[in-house]
Amino acid sequence: MAVQNKQPVATEKFREMDKKRWLVRYLVLASIAIILGIKLYLLIYVVDFTVGFYSFLTSFVLFNIFFLSWVKYRDPFIRAKDVIIPEDRKPFVSIIVPVKNEEGNIRNCVQSCLNSSYTNKEVIIVNDGSTDGTTAILDEMRKEVGPGPKLQIIHLSKSVGKKVAIEAGSQIAKGDIYVMMDSDCDLASDAVENAVKIFYSDRRIGAVTGHARVRGAAEGNTLLKIEDVWFDGQFRMLKGMETSFSSLTCCSGALSIYRREAVHQYLHAWAHDHFLGIENFKFATDRRLTAYVLGAKPEDVLEAGMRDTGEQDSNKITIDNNIPILQTGKDDLNTMRSSSDPDQEELKKKDRRRYAWRLVYSPSVRVTAGVPDNLVALIRQQIRWRKSFIRSLPATGGIYWRRPFYAAFLYYLVLGLKLMRPFIVIKIIILLLSADIGTVVFYLSGLMYTGMLYGIDSRLRNPGYPFWLFRPLFTFMSTFVFSWLLFYAAITIRKEAWR
Repeated sequence: MAVQNKQPVATEKFREMDKKRWLVRYLVLASIAIILGIKLYLLIYVVDFTVGFYSFLTSFVLFNIFFLSWVKYRDPFIRAKDVIIPEDRKPFVSIIVPVKNEEGNIRNCVQSCLNSSYTNKEVIIVNDGSTDGTTAILDEMRKEVGPGPKLQIIHLSKSVGKKVAIEAGSQIAKGDIYVMMDSDCDLASDAVENAVKIFYSDRRIGAVTGHARVRGAAEGNTLLKIEDVWFDGQFRMLKGMETSFSSLTCCSGALSIYRREAVHQYLHAWAHDHFLGIENFKFATDRRLTAYVLGAKPEDVLEAGMRDTGEQDSNKITIDNNIPILQTGKDDLNTMRSSSDPDQEELKKKDRRRYAWRLVYSPSVRVTAGVPDNLVALIRQQIRWRKSFIRSLPATGGIYWRRPFYAAFLYYLVLGLKLMRPFIVIKIIILLLSADIGTVVFYLSGLMYTGMLYGIDSRLRNPGYPFWLFRPLFTFMSTFVFSWLLFYAAITIRKEAWR
């Protein structure tokens, strides 16, 4: 996607909420700072030191999450919303959706893509060997849409997994931008248009991930309501904090949008990932692909671009099965190599930047997602996510040190706390059996306080939101149930069953 030099767009001052709600935010930050001081005293003089020290560190991380996501983070769409892209420069967008056995929602999903307000697009659906009614529904929709490139459907003869299915879709994709979303999600009508403006406003942005909420939470059971408030905070707070350093650790599978030249060269290696001797490791789909873009160096981007301008077959590369993959166009590369462009001159200064792309989250790029509606399905989902987490340890962990220092510091601190959590839970059980009630109450009170703060944040951003009080329930579930799943995920990591 060729982006021309532009004057910065003047935008009005943006406030996420009114002054009264901002006052509540400042009071919350002050309360966390006070709690930090109290916990420091208690860990030295009162409670068990191990539990107290862990609790102090979690509150320190909590303060950073709230401070950075509230004070430092700005929705990148705010800067880009007034950008007007000339018709002849609107990038072509490829929406790629892998699907397997999703007959209950696939029509809604595909229709939401077709109904997107951004018109310069194609929708590519990859049917990953579905055995239910998904195939018939897709064929029916193709007849309804009619012939042409607007909707393309690939039927795979057997299931190859999400990653390989996306790679198959990318082989026919012509877009300058790839939109990747799960088949149980419904795209907001303006999501693609808003994301394109974000890319157009800053050529160093390589990926944008959107804001997901739970589909049907209002009419659903209690578990859906718990998941909805968790999704809201997980995206806005954690991804907001990481975006303040342009360093997302995970572009969500629900909706992630990539600049073609940032991601395309990695799709084959990602789709055929090897881990612990497992060929084509099926898990770590989102985190692993994010890690490729996250770890790209400026020289990697330039070298990939130089390969595209070679005299032999300059617009294609081949993978192991000799199927050609369309690659970044020459216009994009000429932009990357332009010596008159100060941004690209900055890319060439390898000693000044250790990474090539900015990765950002925008709550203005929205999607609704289908989620587990019973505890067994939720636990299976959490096991898959923990297998992805294990895979991300050498992937993201091995390259995150090249991101801004404080972002890396927080990432490795949070990583350590996650690994420690199951052992802290064991310690709490031992202290309870030994009648150290004070430490147990101290720890449980901290969990309730943390959950309530996330709930308050959701309520502040969504006036009248009724499910904010459910947030502490997820905190307790995560601590006392989901923590143990890390061990099970590690033991069964070779088991590839998805559900």
